[in-house]
Amino acid sequence: MKRGRPKKYTAARLEKALEEYFDSITREIEATEEVDTGRRDERGHVVYTRVPVKNRRGETVKIIEYVIPPEISGICRHLGIDGATWSRWAEDPELKNVVGRTREKLLAWNLHELITRDGKNVRGIEANLRLNYGLSERKEIELGERAAKSLTAATVPLSEREAILREIAQEFGGGADDG
Repeated sequence: MKRGRPKKYTAARLEKALEEYFDSITREIEATEEVDTGRRDERGHVVYTRVPVKNRRGETVKIIEYVIPPEISGICRHLGIDGATWSRWAEDPELKNVVGRTREKLLAWNLHELITRDGKNVRGIEANLRLNYGLSERKEIELGERAAKSLTAATVPLSEREAILREIAQEFGGGADDG
């Protein structure tokens, strides 16, 4: 029988506390768009009015806006725990699904910000994605045949390198015996 301090949160209580955290840092606003009224002002400019955006079901579209960026440290402060506890909960059989869904919600917010923010204002988002989610920018370089052989030469045993280097030298126009 396990003994120790009783858990502060069950999955249901953690879910509710996380909902309270997100509610405390967000607001819901109605999406609107400018629509031509068909009128013109005294200078001949088109007069627009803002109207609610409707989805395909005819419902007004709502935008969830984070007034304060959501983050693990904010969640931990709200829950009264430290980061190590949050990490342990990610492995806890009872809590890991709640923690996983929260992690996905934070990842979705970060990716949305990365896509929609001005280019120069994404460094923090990129760092967060790299450090906390293991995501990074992938760069591929197309190597020509000669460069590929050079890299191959660096990874083969020293005893085989001489023949490869002679072949590369001949391809670059120099003789193997030039010096």
